[in-house]
Amino acid sequence: MNHSDTNDQTRVFDAHVHVDRGLDDYDLPKARKNIIFNEVSTYREAADSARTRGDRITLIVDTSDAFSFVQAEAQAGRIDALKIHSRISKLSERDWPLMLARLEALPAHLPVVIDAFYFGADLEHQPSIAGIVLLLSRLPERRFVIAHSGGYRLLEYFFHLREFTNVHYELSLSLQYLNDSSVAADLRKLVRYTDKRRIVFGSDYPFASPRHQLSILRSICDSLDISSTEFEDIVYGNALRLFDPAGVRS
Repeated sequence: MNHSDTNDQTRVFDAHVHVDRGLDDYDLPKARKNIIFNEVSTYREAADSARTRGDRITLIVDTSDAFSFVQAEAQAGRIDALKIHSRISKLSERDWPLMLARLEALPAHLPVVIDAFYFGADLEHQPSIAGIVLLLSRLPERRFVIAHSGGYRLLEYFFHLREFTNVHYELSLSLQYLNDSSVAADLRKLVRYTDKRRIVFGSDYPFASPRHQLSILRSICDSLDISSTEFEDIVYGNALRLFDPAGVRS
């Protein structure tokens, strides 16, 4: 199935966008967006503007004294999803039970985006597959999104999380950043063998070009003969159901 329509003609829901540097260079102008806030301070500054644009909003589950603020925003219905970022929050392997307790105190309908891109010299606070398995198994009714799909460790996530039906794989940054590495074959395997209703397009703008990310994903889907319906789910429908369920019903 050829998905060679121009990017501007494709309905896109970008599940992973940052606004710290603005949106002037965002190159899929008609895309819906889920804005990721990795700091409460940035959320306080920019969330209202995102709401005015109609964007969905994801806020980090802060592990400091700011958690009460996150909890209040979640309970007031002012955010659409939660974020876990082990390097930013300084989560080591032993800290994931604390994150479990935090999530248990937050509304269960909010999906949780978990950063899973391995990067940098801070080895103690890299993403933890064991910690993620803890959350998936203890909170089976909550939906989880593996941001970046594991980065260069994508194949490990593919094999170790296969039994969980409450996990989605989000392709931000990895499509572009790892396209010229051996992980490109792993990305193809993930798209080929994973339930297409649990794969989500994302860019990680401004760290990657949304248009380039979409182009690479198109190429993968074409080579695997992914149907038009499945492709639209991956680039639009799945994120809509995750981050904007009211939009699905309207």
